[in-house]
Amino acid sequence: MSFSKAEKIIEQLKNNGYDAYIVGGVVRDLLLKKKLGDIDIATSALPEDVQRIFEKTIPVGIEHGTVIVRMDGESYEVTTFRKEGEYEDYRHPSEVEFHDSIELDLSRRDFTINAMALRQDETVFDPFGGQLDLEKKLIRAVGNPHERFREDPLRMMRALRFLSALGFRLESETYTALKMNAVLLDKISVERIRDEFEKLLAGAHCEEALQFIKEANLDRYLPNGPYKFEVNPAFSKWEKLTSDEERWAGFLLRLGISEPFDWLHAWKPSNQKRKQVSHLVELYRNDPDFKNPMTLYRNGLDRLKSVMRLQQFFGYQVSTTPQEMNAIFVQLPIQERSELAIDGNDLQALVNQPPGPWIEELLENIECRVVSGTLKNDPGEIKEWITQCNQAQENG
Repeated sequence: MSFSKAEKIIEQLKNNGYDAYIVGGVVRDLLLKKKLGDIDIATSALPEDVQRIFEKTIPVGIEHGTVIVRMDGESYEVTTFRKEGEYEDYRHPSEVEFHDSIELDLSRRDFTINAMALRQDETVFDPFGGQLDLEKKLIRAVGNPHERFREDPLRMMRALRFLSALGFRLESETYTALKMNAVLLDKISVERIRDEFEKLLAGAHCEEALQFIKEANLDRYLPNGPYKFEVNPAFSKWEKLTSDEERWAGFLLRLGISEPFDWLHAWKPSNQKRKQVSHLVELYRNDPDFKNPMTLYRNGLDRLKSVMRLQQFFGYQVSTTPQEMNAIFVQLPIQERSELAIDGNDLQALVNQPPGPWIEELLENIECRVVSGTLKNDPGEIKEWITQCNQAQENG
């Protein structure tokens, strides 16, 4: 997203008599000189004013003051300054009140490092000391941390996610409030907890976040908790694992989970993700031969490279390189079943039997022979081999 386009939106709002700022995590990341994500804008303009001022808008959350403004092909969330009422369901405020104070708007946010606003002249409005907390590497709740966590207990998971991503520590009162209110995680949907936990696992300081979870006994409030594992500073390269599936596999291997597919059910990921993670755990435990053609064929390059990264994460010396695996894989006669010169229909035409499990068994046999090089991937040769097999069975 472009700062220049966001500034054009702010300029149009100001030209129409309204106050406007860039707000949220992008201000924090700008100060930390990190890669910038979505750019959000807060304004004193009411949603209907925003829709009137800009030609292209989408009222995605207009009841909460949010309108998407399309500017030169990009989308920007523009939200009216607001104050929120009581949180009756630990997530949504009972009412939202619009107002014209940026400070009051920032006061409802979770942590000081996320409660800063960037003015049009690129100076920072920072009423809660977010810049100082960035310098001190502190995660501090805005205002009373007990109130912030009771409003939305997911903020506790967000605190741990920031701890993992930034390597910061929790400010003492925020730390105490998190421990005291951890039981409220039971009020939050598993899906929301899972999404934050996956981001935590992707952080460069994941091991520190896991250490905090163990020290504070927070794992008892997570799905399938509490967890039995020892925090180990040696496992400090979580960011080397490149996907959610790899990181889940690394975590489950740490826990020693024997049935990963069943264990993950409580976290409610997709069935596809559960299968992928389970396969990675199983492959890792079987210590695959990365140079074996059939192993490469059955699992594919990407999955075996994931297993290789898991081995490196756990400190094993891997004798095979990705380049060596690539070289073997590209030389395979076929790289997937669809490349076989024969299919199930051909087999039925050749073998005088009704359809059944024999088709799959025979296809697998042919695959193995083609991949191993004992049978050429040629329709004529495959048919001749099948004919010979049938004759041998009849004579036998």
